[in-house]
Amino acid sequence: MRSNQAKPILGPDSWLLTPKKQRRRPQPSPMACRRTIANRGFTLIEALLAVVILGLMATSIGAVYVSGLKSLDAGHERMLLDSLVRSRMEFLLGQPFDQVAGGSEVVTVKGQNYTINWSAPLVDLDGDANPESGAKQVTVSVAGEPACSLTTILVDNEDRVGKIS
Repeated sequence: MRSNQAKPILGPDSWLLTPKKQRRRPQPSPMACRRTIANRGFTLIEALLAVVILGLMATSIGAVYVSGLKSLDAGHERMLLDSLVRSRMEFLLGQPFDQVAGGSEVVTVKGQNYTINWSAPLVDLDGDANPESGAKQVTVSVAGEPACSLTTILVDNEDRVGKIS
């Protein structure tokens, strides 16, 4: 005995092939709903927000890094200037007393020109308003850099030269 009714094809979409009266949408189980909510991933807005936050953090860290590099470079330049000033002072203190006199010199540090000035006037040590012939105040400085200077007093006491700190 054969029946004229078509047998429904079994499969995940078999409900589409059943007569309209019998159609019923399959309802997902509560467990399936929980799984889809938990595994849904990130939305586009969440991903963009994360990128923006990371970009802001990278920009602020980069700004601090660049500022530190500039500060380090300025410190290195200042160290080189201090070294040149100390070298000039040591050179002047190594000269015979009567040859120590004022002058200037142009030096280049990291592509920028600086002028190192030095002076060696006679100085009054005993307070009588008359400069001593055997004492000079030696000052070495960098023009335009007020914090970069050295000063000492050079004394010639019977051909023995010494400095007073």
